[in-house]
Amino acid sequence: MTEMLNHILKSLGYGLMAIALCYLARLIYKLNPSRGKLDWQLLSSKNKSAAVGAGGYFLAVIISLGGPISWVSASFSEGALEVIGFGTLALALLNASMWIADKTYLKCLHLDKKINKGSLGAGLLRAAHEVALAFVILGASWGDSGGIWVMVYFWGLGQLLLAAAIKLYFTLAKLNLAVQLEKDNTAAVLSAAGITVGLGFIAWAALSGPFLGWLRSTAESAVYYAVGTLGMLVFRAAADLALLPGATFRVEVLKKQGNIAIGILDASLTIGIAILMTWCLI
Repeated sequence: MTEMLNHILKSLGYGLMAIALCYLARLIYKLNPSRGKLDWQLLSSKNKSAAVGAGGYFLAVIISLGGPISWVSASFSEGALEVIGFGTLALALLNASMWIADKTYLKCLHLDKKINKGSLGAGLLRAAHEVALAFVILGASWGDSGGIWVMVYFWGLGQLLLAAAIKLYFTLAKLNLAVQLEKDNTAAVLSAAGITVGLGFIAWAALSGPFLGWLRSTAESAVYYAVGTLGMLVFRAAADLALLPGATFRVEVLKKQGNIAIGILDASLTIGIAILMTWCLI
């Protein structure tokens, strides 16, 4: 009974630390040069797009904290230091990821401007991308026998893998997100959001695990991610044949008005396929 009570009290303590780190996450976000105070100012004007983006950020924050909180030491005093130290690092890496993406492979989408104008699609895409980045951080901080430099290294590797997969995936699918955002095609954006989250989820599976040395762990992570991404492509193609005979998800979401119902189904199915692939990889 005493042991269970101690466990409950420790859990509450870690929960309170997580809440404090969420507040710290907001402060860090306001310092992010690629975001600044934009979302918070827009929230006060009841901008739904900004609300979706901010919600995605806090969901990403909680996912990012999953690793540090999950493998803490048995001692509460040591565990508290690990949660605070690695949790703060996770938040810093999340915001660094967002800044890098905004300045590189997401730059052409001009998400800030579109969110400022109230584009719900832009908010959805930003939220999905932030969640994908969080899964990368979760994977980088999940493994055994790691440390600060191992976490930072595999965060960097995960960033490269995710960015490459996103660019390659949408190029092969011939899905121009900049054009679809301009058309305000919510269906296409929903489909893209599902793909983005799915690729992030596979990154978590590929990066997590015990640290077996720089070369071996790097090679295994890259191979697992390539296999998982390829598997997602194959399963989505099979889903087209099984669920939409005579049509494809791509055709339906890229119609002039966009079939939002199919977009929702596509996003849900893609994330489900990604979860299935992680079960196969782990």
